[in-house]
Amino acid sequence: MRIALLTNAYPYHPGEQFIEDEIEYWGRDPLAHVTVLPAVARGEARPVPNAVSVDLCMANGTLPARLFAMWLALFSGTLWREWNYLRRAGKWSGYTVARALLHTSKVIAQARSLRRYIRRHGEIDVAYCYWNDTQSYAALLVKQAGGIRKVISRIHGIDLHEVRKPHNYMPLKRQFIHTYDRVFTTSGAARDYLQETYGAAAASIAVSPLGVPLARVLSKPSRAGVLHVVSVSFCLPVKRLDRIVEAMQLFALRHQEIAITWTHIGGGPLLGDISRLAAERLSGIGNISFEFLGAMENDAVKRYYAGTPVDVFINVSESEGVPVSIMEAMSAGVPAVAPDVGGISNLVSNQCGVLLGKSPSSQDIVRAVETVAFGEEKDVLRTNARKMVEENFDSERNYSGFVATVMAIGAH
Repeated sequence: MRIALLTNAYPYHPGEQFIEDEIEYWGRDPLAHVTVLPAVARGEARPVPNAVSVDLCMANGTLPARLFAMWLALFSGTLWREWNYLRRAGKWSGYTVARALLHTSKVIAQARSLRRYIRRHGEIDVAYCYWNDTQSYAALLVKQAGGIRKVISRIHGIDLHEVRKPHNYMPLKRQFIHTYDRVFTTSGAARDYLQETYGAAAASIAVSPLGVPLARVLSKPSRAGVLHVVSVSFCLPVKRLDRIVEAMQLFALRHQEIAITWTHIGGGPLLGDISRLAAERLSGIGNISFEFLGAMENDAVKRYYAGTPVDVFINVSESEGVPVSIMEAMSAGVPAVAPDVGGISNLVSNQCGVLLGKSPSSQDIVRAVETVAFGEEKDVLRTNARKMVEENFDSERNYSGFVATVMAIGAH
């Protein structure tokens, strides 16, 4: 069966580390002939299984091709339908009009690239789109004309929640969401949001959680009188990292007898701003140190937990799916403190960490860290964190099942 896996950049950098775990299961199925088609390909590629190939037909389009697609978009029914939606929804503005044009042109350009790929290599049985965005819409256009039999898509957070988009505008999704053979959400909350916000049909949606390999070596707690807090995320406004800084300041002042280290892993456009804020707020406090390790490879993060005592993992994002970063920490036995947004409540609870409210204050975060670090049940929380991942987010179970489901869709 010919499977086309459409990605943003994988196997190239940056991001999409989660595919690194899943792709191994695709490589194990002898009936699946998988080709990865990234939209962007720069620098050195990450290794893929021997059974998986990579084709760059959709990557790094030329300026003339992009301009031609923009011209075609002006005469596209997709664009005019989207502009009509913007008027009806009261979202008409210079920004949204231009965004609709840009996204329509991307869909057209990517559909043209897919058609060229099909002319060279033959029909695609299943186009598996890792993101519910322009590449998946392009695959749907090609399917309508012939050349792709089935189109499925995962949907996560940034490609689901309108609040994470400027002007609260998610381009084109309402036009295409009804035409997938299956859309896989990471949680029941995401499924409900997809139905309520975009009108997706319940029968076309399935919940398929991501997963992580179970850590072979668990992270150890710090020795008495020491506390190590870790956060992992791309540095964006939606991650609310300034609240972690404020909470660490308050916690250090409240517990001056404890030697505290806060480690943040992850790059992004706000890394410099958050680093400066941490220096401003924390540098003068004698019992706390902090470090920003920047972007790290997925395997390096796993090794970090295995070789470094970690007591608490913190996430305070305002919008999430079911974060793999939290799964990885909990797999290593680290309890998490995280807000009740997106599908986080499927992963974090007061039995394996602390589930915060949707918009926790620095005081809320401090109390949660105190519970995890000093509470009578702190050892139980570590055990339960690992158990939660074993029972619900084990990559062996989740990805093997997902591959089997997709293969069954392609067989019909």
